[in-house]
Amino acid sequence: MSKELKIILLILLGLFVVVQFIPSGMPENNSTNNFNFIANNNVPTDVANLLKSSCYDCHSQEVKFPWYSYIAPISWQVATDINVGREHLDFSNWEELSKRKKIKMLGEISDEVSIGEMPMRIYKIMHSEANLSEEQRNQFVNWADNLAEKIMED
Repeated sequence: MSKELKIILLILLGLFVVVQFIPSGMPENNSTNNFNFIANNNVPTDVANLLKSSCYDCHSQEVKFPWYSYIAPISWQVATDINVGREHLDFSNWEELSKRKKIKMLGEISDEVSIGEMPMRIYKIMHSEANLSEEQRNQFVNWADNLAEKIMED
C-alpha cells in the first residue's frame, strides 16, 4: 500500500470519527398521552402487525431504533425520515386529529400503500418484514378504507 493511500485512508477514518460527534437530531419516543391507536380502533391483529412492522418506526412515538441509526451519516437520514413521517402522520397522536383529517389520512394511507409508495423503499432495504405482499397491501388498503367509512358514519 502506497504512502499516499495510507494517508488518504487515515484522513477518511478521522473524518468518519469526527462526524460521529455531529448531532443527528434524532427524535425521542415521548408520547404525552396513553392513547393506543390499535386498541382504540379495534385494528385486526394481522393489520396491527403490519402497522407495527411497516409504519410505526416513522409514524408513531413507538420507534425501535436499529443499531445503524446511531452511526453518522446514516443517523441524519433516519432522523429526517422519522421527523418528516411524524410531521405528516403520527399514530400516537391520532385522537388529536379532526374527523376530516383522519379520513384524509386514511385515504392517503390507502393510496400510498396500494401503489407501493409506503413503506418507503429505503426502509424496506433494512427491514425485510416491511416488504408487503400484494395480499398484505390489499388487506391494509381495505382496512384503511373501512375505518374511513366507519369514521364518516360516526
